[in-house]
Amino acid sequence: MNKDMGKNKLVLIAVIIGVICAAYFIYSNHNKKVVQEANPPVDRPSVEEEHLFPAPGKTVYQMSLYLDINTRSIYGTTILTTVNTSERILSDLVFTIYPDAFRQADSSPAPAPAYYAGFDAGWIDIDGIMINGKMAEYHKEGVSMQVIVPEPIKKGQDLRVEMKWRTRVPKAAYRFGYSDQVYMLGNFYPVLNVADRGGWLTTYNSAFGDPFCFHSADYLVGLNIPENYGMVSTGTVIERSAEDTGRQDYLIVAENARDFCLGIMYDYNGMYEYYDDLLITVVSPPGHEKQMESVLKQAADIIDYYSKTWGPYPYNEFKIAFVPMKGFHGMEYSGLIFLQDAFLGSTANQQRSEFILAHEIAHQWWYGVVGNDQIREPWLDEGLANWGAYKYLAGVRGKKITPPTEESVNLARELSDMYSTREYYHTAYTGGESFWFGLEEELGTEKVNRVLQRYYSDYQFRIANSSNLLDTIREEAGRDMEYYFNEWFY
Repeated sequence: MNKDMGKNKLVLIAVIIGVICAAYFIYSNHNKKVVQEANPPVDRPSVEEEHLFPAPGKTVYQMSLYLDINTRSIYGTTILTTVNTSERILSDLVFTIYPDAFRQADSSPAPAPAYYAGFDAGWIDIDGIMINGKMAEYHKEGVSMQVIVPEPIKKGQDLRVEMKWRTRVPKAAYRFGYSDQVYMLGNFYPVLNVADRGGWLTTYNSAFGDPFCFHSADYLVGLNIPENYGMVSTGTVIERSAEDTGRQDYLIVAENARDFCLGIMYDYNGMYEYYDDLLITVVSPPGHEKQMESVLKQAADIIDYYSKTWGPYPYNEFKIAFVPMKGFHGMEYSGLIFLQDAFLGSTANQQRSEFILAHEIAHQWWYGVVGNDQIREPWLDEGLANWGAYKYLAGVRGKKITPPTEESVNLARELSDMYSTREYYHTAYTGGESFWFGLEEELGTEKVNRVLQRYYSDYQFRIANSSNLLDTIREEAGRDMEYYFNEWFY
């Protein structure tokens, strides 16, 4: 990038940030009444989670993003504002920098077939960090970055982190990567980790699973991309404008989002439909209009079923992007899911495709709204997503399902205790869904649904753990459940 281009980019970033702030407050005030009516105040349990940091509702990411397709780079600035809601003085901050997992071939989580042109490195470089107006030192190790706070942040004190960074997107058909003129941008920016009374919950690189644990936050994002590219993202586009330079700007707002994800694609088709007040959008390569229509209808049915069974879907939009991704059939993000474009083929198993769609949509409830530590308790969201997909297929689609017969699966295992993708799926997916089928036999479907309705209501936009869930089950069951829990946690 030449100096003039770099200067223009920085001016653009400054302008976008200012416009974002103004647009956000207009948007937020306009929608405040609707949000309050959709989510009336409820009594929250007094749980340890209340002391976690950074607190939902008090944390905002303002980001300006510029995509350079010549270098496959995202030039970004972040202004992160929050409050120290932890129980201690903060002398350091820890961020997840997931793109650095792709620096070396021997440690990349992407499978070898994803590198269609041979290994290609991805990474994130940091070009300066300021905390509350003062320059800060940082140290990177793996996918973690420790930032030393120049002046310790006291309990209740405001915190403002400003950083400039550049992410290089690898040529890889993966959840973070580039293939077939599609940028799949999951976990592409620095994210502040969660801290509890015991300290920071650090992230590590894993060849399988979702090695993440993040709090919900609000996002205000300015995006600048070439005008011949389209995009889908977490949140809602509140403004779009074209430049004379052949590029276009987007202003995006996302409230109570577990993360912020982007899909940027060339020569893609989009199709959308309103279902009551919910806008559902599907994007895919050209020539798949019939499949897109079918997926739109299926997604609406799935969201309606989960909303009636567990609790209402909290956002105004939901998006599905068919992308050239290997290693995962699908991948969930707040308000957006990636699905393998192989499901669009004429030979795709339709029931299997619908199961994957239902599984990924279930993650909007379990992982998205009700968060969990996907590193240390992966069964919490994956087991529920699988069980929910089976229940949808049986209850709405009338498909005959055979519940799994797994017994004595130790659900109290984290990713580091597992040594293969097969073991991970056996524990988190098969073991997790088996727990719920077994609980149905113990309590009945109606009572299990009441458990999940309460769990969803009590822990929405928070991070729950297995103990929280088991307590909810005990209270709804109204009897001793230790004999059942002991079968699954040992």
